[in-house]
Amino acid sequence: MKKKLIILGLLVLVGALGWSQTTLIENINIIDVETGKLLPKRNVLIDGEFISKISSRDIKSPEGTTNIDGTGKYLIPGMIDTHIHFFQSASLYTRPDAIDLRHLVSYEDEMTFAEAIIPGNFRRYLRLGVTSIMDVGGPFSNFKVRDSMASKHLSPNVYVTGPLFSPYQPEAFASLEDIPIAKIRSIDEATDLFNKMLPYKPDFIKIWGVVTDDFPAEKNYPIVEHIAKLTHQNNLKLAVHATNLNTAKLAVKAGADILVHSVDDKPVDDEFIQLLKTNNVTYIPTLIVSKNYVKAFLGKPDGHPQDLAFGDPMVYRSLTDMHKYSATQVPPYIAQYKKNETGIMDYYRKVDSIMQINLKLLSEANVNIATGTDAGNIGTVHASSYIQEIEAMNIGGLSPFEILQASTINAATGFGLEASLGSVTSGKLADLVILDNNPLTDVQNLNNIHTVIKSGVALEIENLIEESPEQLVQRQVNAYNSRDIDAFMDTYADDIKIYNFPEELSLEGKEKMREQFKGMFERVPNLYCEIKNRIVLGNKVVDREYVRFGEQFTSVIAVYEIENGKIAKVTFIR
Repeated sequence: MKKKLIILGLLVLVGALGWSQTTLIENINIIDVETGKLLPKRNVLIDGEFISKISSRDIKSPEGTTNIDGTGKYLIPGMIDTHIHFFQSASLYTRPDAIDLRHLVSYEDEMTFAEAIIPGNFRRYLRLGVTSIMDVGGPFSNFKVRDSMASKHLSPNVYVTGPLFSPYQPEAFASLEDIPIAKIRSIDEATDLFNKMLPYKPDFIKIWGVVTDDFPAEKNYPIVEHIAKLTHQNNLKLAVHATNLNTAKLAVKAGADILVHSVDDKPVDDEFIQLLKTNNVTYIPTLIVSKNYVKAFLGKPDGHPQDLAFGDPMVYRSLTDMHKYSATQVPPYIAQYKKNETGIMDYYRKVDSIMQINLKLLSEANVNIATGTDAGNIGTVHASSYIQEIEAMNIGGLSPFEILQASTINAATGFGLEASLGSVTSGKLADLVILDNNPLTDVQNLNNIHTVIKSGVALEIENLIEESPEQLVQRQVNAYNSRDIDAFMDTYADDIKIYNFPEELSLEGKEKMREQFKGMFERVPNLYCEIKNRIVLGNKVVDREYVRFGEQFTSVIAVYEIENGKIAKVTFIR
């Protein structure tokens, strides 16, 4: 393991310092994301950061070239998430304007946490084949993420803008020194914010087109039009949040280049379709984000395998926190959510249906569709939400090829990056993903990643995500609460030993442990483990756990000992 980490570090250093290196991928099947064709048995030469040659014939390479055998494997461009937010962690506490829990977790602590996990999230994105990410709105500290953090850490390509131009500013953000959303209700205010942002060299500009009773979309139209003019004069693209059909139409007429959400109030019409096509507007569906808020409010995240395996475990932990709070600790509307859970979910199924209908209509009309998650919002976890968004697009009627296009070349085109990103083409940046199975037959094959290549550097994916003992133990707790036996057992060593204090061996071996816990997970639907206190001492994590087991409750102290990235020993003190 130590040797592998050293090799990975050297590869990252080579890329970071720009040292020349050559890699040859041999005998691999290339997916042409522009045509959907499979190009069999190709050889791909990477020189430094870029693809230099692609051929069906043997390619002569210089001495010292790294060779990758691609036999039976598939090569796609690195994928792109066109809609994320760094200032949001995806935890229950990250949007106090949506649910105000600042009396339980201060927003200052939440912001510190959100910033601290960014380098880890960089690696999580890369592990899942996402080599470019677009932050479509946040505080001015976004520019530090792009200009400083991304250059010091192994990371995807990072593209950002600053604060959102908006006719409405949530009260929870109003007192912040570095605001993510600016209240803009005049052309002068828009100009001032634009001029303040321009020296930071934003990659695009974003408007939060929220409609309010006193400031409808029609009243905001001249301001949007003015911002679009400033944006285009500076050779930038304008992204607009507009989720109802009327607002979306006005945004496009005013000059929007990108719509960052689905139209979700009604089916789109021919006028809207023609507006998008005539103006070359990119449409980002973001299908899963809204419902994820409600799931977190109910304390019922999906327990998706990607979240349990690759999402930040401390973030995911918070999505079940509603189980530990009393009715007096949370806003009154949470009780109504719980009381009317069926009705709430029926409403979101209706919204889902509208968004899926619109996505299919726009795709069939050849509108440029791009994949984006809105990761960072409550319940939409950075990196691990990407495959979930893809699954939702597939359910909405898009084929694996259409989804692969949306995740690569369409996304690059939408943000004006098609000259350097988005396809396996000579001259483009060598951001590539090698898959074990063909993604054109099943989108789930995007999970079967063999190698990720970032700027010409082949990364060992098993070492990309570096987790602390605390994170590993929390991942185990998350899987327990989700009753996912595979995710749960993945955190344990093959020779796991479980003791009752002080030294009474009660269970030994992973298979015996799996058998015992699998039966419990199947029998008990409402398992929940709350960590009351935690102490971390080197490779040991000591948890005081309060466990709900059916109708019974118990309290126990668990001492976890970590070896080689797995839980090797647990001692229970009862």
